[in-house]
Amino acid sequence: MRLYFDTSAFIALNDRSDGRHPQAREFYETLTGADRLLTSNFVIDETVTRLRCTIGVGEALAFADAVLKGKLYSVLYVDQELERAALAVMKRFRDKRLSFTDCTTIALVQSRKLDAVFAFDDDFAKAGLPVVP
Repeated sequence: MRLYFDTSAFIALNDRSDGRHPQAREFYETLTGADRLLTSNFVIDETVTRLRCTIGVGEALAFADAVLKGKLYSVLYVDQELERAALAVMKRFRDKRLSFTDCTTIALVQSRKLDAVFAFDDDFAKAGLPVVP
């Protein structure tokens, strides 16, 4: 499975006080070496900022190092073309309160035809993306 990790999944996995932490860990442990794990530089930015504010700078830096320096995740970089696609997503779903990062996620997942988004954000399902867990 080509699985895209959203900020909400990373937060739930890394913040033990998050109410979805057990569910996130349980799902994460079902992933195998055959699964391809992807995220974007925008999601990393959003996650590092939130972790720094909620559980501390050390944990935020450890997360960033693990994702950026490790081999587990492929990081997709948002470029100008994808920014334009994200703006089109925002226009299409103007009735939903999507962040720009969410719009880039939707555009990335659709353009790359990824299998699912690991997220606890119901906006992705409302936009027609398959969401796990």
